[in-house]
Amino acid sequence: MSSGELPQEKKTLFSTLVQKKQAETDAQKIQNRILQLKMEQEKVLKHIQQDEQRAEEIYRHRVEIQMKKENKMKQKQAQPPPFSLAVSHHQRELLKKIKDDELQRKKSEAKVFREQLKQDFKGVQLQKSLEQEGYRIKAIQVKEEERQSTQLAVAKLKQKRERVRYEIESEKDRVEREKELYDLKIQELEQIEQLAMMELQNSLARQQKVQEKIQQAQKLSPSDYEKQYQSIQKASATQ
Repeated sequence: MSSGELPQEKKTLFSTLVQKKQAETDAQKIQNRILQLKMEQEKVLKHIQQDEQRAEEIYRHRVEIQMKKENKMKQKQAQPPPFSLAVSHHQRELLKKIKDDELQRKKSEAKVFREQLKQDFKGVQLQKSLEQEGYRIKAIQVKEEERQSTQLAVAKLKQKRERVRYEIESEKDRVEREKELYDLKIQELEQIEQLAMMELQNSLARQQKVQEKIQQAQKLSPSDYEKQYQSIQKASATQ
């Protein structure tokens, strides 16, 4: 394995650490968005509760006003005529007309009150629907943001992996080029080594001859020694 390559375990660990860090970041972002959604939901529920209380207060206030008017009318009707105890036919007709008008007025007010309650209730329901729709749109936006965030994280991770792979390949190419240079240098050194070995062998051969020459010098007489080595020198010169 060249020095530019990482062991498979280290590459796997590196990728796992990167993915874990990205997953932790994405998880934190998702948790923050979930918390924001819960806060928005609490606001919506609070507004709904306030609107319901307001509708109840309006209803009770209108009922109270109506009851006061009815009690006031009953008190007026219970009072006797101020100047006469006898009631004429004309007065009875007039009182009947007043009662009918009052009854019709109360019915009209009750109808208007019911219509107002319906409108208020519809307004509350519409507000709820709008808030729920806003919540739904918000949830869709959060989901889309999560999808885009995931895609961006995947793209960044892919880009990072490609960069690491490129760096590893570049390092591998550099090491291979250095190895080729070393191979050439080794070939040159091997040639130099062969020449040196040949020179050493020649030197050893010469050393052996010199040692033999020493032995001959010790054994032979000077004249014989001169004859032998002069003939050897002549033969060497002839070669």
